[in-house]
Amino acid sequence: MKIPVLHLEDGLHHFEGLLKGRSLQFYRQELYPRDISVGVDVDKYENTLRCSIQVDTIARYTCDRCLNEFDHTVHTVFQLLFHVGKDTWKTSEEEVIHLPVETVDVDLTPWIVESLILDVPMKMLCKEECLGICPQCGVNRNEEPCQCDTTRIDPRWEKLRDLLK
Repeated sequence: MKIPVLHLEDGLHHFEGLLKGRSLQFYRQELYPRDISVGVDVDKYENTLRCSIQVDTIARYTCDRCLNEFDHTVHTVFQLLFHVGKDTWKTSEEEVIHLPVETVDVDLTPWIVESLILDVPMKMLCKEECLGICPQCGVNRNEEPCQCDTTRIDPRWEKLRDLLK
């Protein structure tokens, strides 16, 4: 998604766009198969652009416990600060992205992809109380109970159990 900056007047501006699903250069395309809605609020003051970017989509994940696919609503908001001109601009902001004077528009796609990558959960669960798959018989315990013996004995104590017999 590109934002025009060359003839943008000072003040607040709003841009909206739609990125096609599977069109991003994403490390796993199947995570975001649907269209991605992007809203950008730009506050321009002289050569400075403060962008607030909102990304909304529905992600398709595979549960780490039961291996079922599920949809998850993604809503993320992040900020970017651009400065058009020389990089001698002094600010207390931590991260300023410097753009050359001849910049016509800014492509926000790399930052959108980065935001989506950072939004992927470490542990993907279809629901918090997901029971997962039985490690012995392979039954999905969310759909049916398994009849396996769940008592586990530490293999280091196996020889002692033989003494009881």
